[in-house]
Amino acid sequence: MEINAVEINYVKIQFIINSCQELQDSLAEGWQNFNTSENVKIFSGFFEFIFRAGFDESQYRKVIPNPAYDNAARLIGKPFLETARKFEIHFDEIFPGSFSESQEAEKEGFEVRMFKLKAFYRNKPLCLFLLKFPHYHEKFGFPLSPKLEILELY
Repeated sequence: MEINAVEINYVKIQFIINSCQELQDSLAEGWQNFNTSENVKIFSGFFEFIFRAGFDESQYRKVIPNPAYDNAARLIGKPFLETARKFEIHFDEIFPGSFSESQEAEKEGFEVRMFKLKAFYRNKPLCLFLLKFPHYHEKFGFPLSPKLEILELY
């Protein structure tokens, strides 16, 4: 039986859609786990310490991620990375992505940091994800679960 390019693309797209949904669910799980853990207090205190030390007003703010948010995001991302491993997906960056290449936008009362992650399946390019991390600047917290979007299929 021959498999044509249309069938291969259909299978690939179904794989991406299914894995993307599970990856999104795992981000929500990590966010929920983090927000109900003792880590929120720890990272909130760390954020306050860094904030009082003047990190947000320093020249480093635009080039170095806030360590409290960076480490919290990695904890939130643990289930995401476990799910990715299950699907044999890996990325070109360390989770959540390159801070220096990320962008930030303001929403209603919070900011959203956006990272691009190039996904690979069995060492072949699969797609480009956009990972959106809603967060606050004036206080510590993630008001909404991170969101995952597909920007480009390869």
